Amino acid sequence: MSTTKKPELTLDLQVDIDAPIEAAWKALTEAPGLANWFAPISEVSAPGAGATVKNGWSEEMMMSGTVDAWEAPKHVRWFDDSGWMGPGTALAVDYFLTTENGKTRVRLVQSAFGASEGWDDLFDGLETGWTYFLYNLRVYLEKHVGRTRRMISERLEATMPRQAFWKHLLSGAGLVAGGKGSVKAGDAVQLTLTEGVPVRAVAEVVVEGHGLGLRIPDLADALLFIELEGKSDKFHVGYWFSVYDDAKAKALDTPARHAFTRVHEAVKAS
Repeated sequence: MSTTKKPELTLDLQVDIDAPIEAAWKALTEAPGLANWFAPISEVSAPGAGATVKNGWSEEMMMSGTVDAWEAPKHVRWFDDSGWMGPGTALAVDYFLTTENGKTRVRLVQSAFGASEGWDDLFDGLETGWTYFLYNLRVYLEKHVGRTRRMISERLEATMPRQAFWKHLLSGAGLVAGGKGSVKAGDAVQLTLTEGVPVRAVAEVVVEGHGLGLRIPDLADALLFIELEGKSDKFHVGYWFSVYDDAKAKALDTPARHAFTRVHEAVKAS
């Protein structure tokens, strides 16, 4: 269970959301809510302290923790002391909810306990991931409450150095029609998710060489998160496409997967 030791490392992020605090609390503590912005496979055994929370992107990519603190609707903590980063290590995630200027502020604090040489690399990736997921939480609560997310995903190996792949991804040979290999937050781009039919998108989260979060107004504000995993030049790329419209999700499933695969096939052909 929870430890009183000083954490080895912490990550502190926050997002302001134009939604009631009660809605944010449900999105953070109930399985259907979690599955609509965080991991698509989410299970919560019961409300309250002592419950088990399981989250994953596939059956092979599952995480499990215990609800270690519960003060509805202000604070909840997940605690994982399974030691998967080494003997005696543990991870905690605290969510603190407040009302600020008429909006709900969600503050996330991720803490690492116990000595591990892998913490720095892990937290580099966690910062990219949590930055995007908090953005996804905001979009879900402001635009998609009452809908069910359909996730279209692929995880593919990259076969060129990280920075070269990043430029390739953002070029016409990648996913961005007419792209020139770079993008910044707020930029409007055209995505080639279906061959020959570009769709308008906005780059909302940009961590160069590591992660790209796109909102797609033309697809009812669907979201696409592209994660270049790890830090080295040997890595995999995760494509996580969140669609909040059943009909659009069914129509996009096959062409979107082909588009993600085509990015990597173009690398091999070059």
